[in-house]
Formats: sequence, C-alpha cells, structure tokens
Amino acid sequence: MTTLKMATICDHINKITAHSDGEITHVVIESTCPKINKWGTEFDIPLANLMDMHETIFAEKTKNGALTPTCFVPTLIANVVWLENGMISKSLVKKMSPIKIDFDEE
Repeated sequence: MTTLKMATICDHINKITAHSDGEITHVVIESTCPKINKWGTEFDIPLANLMDMHETIFAEKTKNGALTPTCFVPTLIANVVWLENGMISKSLVKKMSPIKIDFDEE
C-alpha cells in the first residue's frame, strides 16, 4: 500500500492511497475539497491503463464532476499509482521529500 498526502494552493488537503493486487490498483481519496468528493473518492485502475489513466479513467470521471485545470489531485493519483506499481522509486520519493513548489516574485 502506498499513500501520499498533499496540501494544495487551493487550501485543501488531499490524501491518496493505492493498493495493487497485480492486475488492479484500488485508489482511495480523502479530501477536504467538495469538487474532489463529487469527482470520486474510490475507484480501480486496471494494469493496462497505468500509462494512459489521464485519457481513460480520469477523462471518464471528469464527466461526473469537473475539476479545475490546475488541480493537482489527478497528478498526485498518478504518482501514487505508479509508486505502488514500482514505476517510480519509493526511495527516491523519500529522498526528495518534501516535494514543494516555490513561487518567485519578480
């Protein structure tokens, strides 16, 4: 099981947990965002869709509730799913943590 938690610039907290059985990765989202809660908080991603989940799974889910184009949650889900399935190194994520975005004012 793999879990990532992120506080976003919209001031919401999102916690995504993924568990893979080898064929399906089950995703659970805990969020303070009402748009995410409407979009969906629990779903399965087949192994065959790991590379194109933005075009398949997420596109289908967006029909139920639109997220803003700047929402980080779909990307966070992709990272958790890839971590859970060994497509991103967990040791690299631990080494680079915390991951942050800095805004430079010029």
